[in-house]
Amino acid sequence: MRYAVVADLHGRRKAWRAVRAAAAAHAVDRVVCLGDYLEAKVPRRRHDPARRWSLDQVVRLDEELWRELAGLELIAGNQEVRIRELLAPADIPPALAPLLAAPRRRVVGAALCLHGDQLGWDWVGERLRPVPAGVPRVPLLFTGHTHQTLLARITWPDGHDGNGAAGGGGATGPAAVHMREPEPGRPVAVPAAPGGTQPPAATVLVNVGAAREKPSHWLLYDDAAATVSFQEAPR
Repeated sequence: MRYAVVADLHGRRKAWRAVRAAAAAHAVDRVVCLGDYLEAKVPRRRHDPARRWSLDQVVRLDEELWRELAGLELIAGNQEVRIRELLAPADIPPALAPLLAAPRRRVVGAALCLHGDQLGWDWVGERLRPVPAGVPRVPLLFTGHTHQTLLARITWPDGHDGNGAAGGGGATGPAAVHMREPEPGRPVAVPAAPGGTQPPAATVLVNVGAAREKPSHWLLYDDAAATVSFQEAPR
């Protein structure tokens, strides 16, 4: 199956439609959104679930966009979490409800998908690098949140459980993170669905980039061919 993987739309209708048109031109079967498809109008510093907020105070009203996004495979990001924590259930309209009910993680093909706010990130120059502690030990991980395109390989030492703890065999050293600059449009081989039950020796982490930017970033994922390619949709 061929997937268009999108992250960080932040409620930009033009960005979504640019990606939708580009994905259709690549004959994708499904569209996956890794979170922050909505934009919370209440900033984090004012986040107060104890206060009664009205719908238009919390999120921009765009039912047309909501209906279009409801048909996607959604993973909730920190924006969706903030919105649903601030709204009383009775104040959530039917068109918005499925967007706020999305899970925080989802498996798509061979990839575990999450937003990326659940991970740690370090600055290396002008680039963000994932902190291995807390990264799920899976063969393939798709993330958003940082608004940067990123391709990283995390090599786990023996006994490392992906959360900073050693297993019964004992860790042999820190996990190694190798970063690679993505080249738009060029397919890159990624792990296929794993066989067996043993944790993988390495995790390939793919950070999609932000659809809200110009051009809009998205990822073409072919799970049958086990490839990804970074894409840019002009708008």
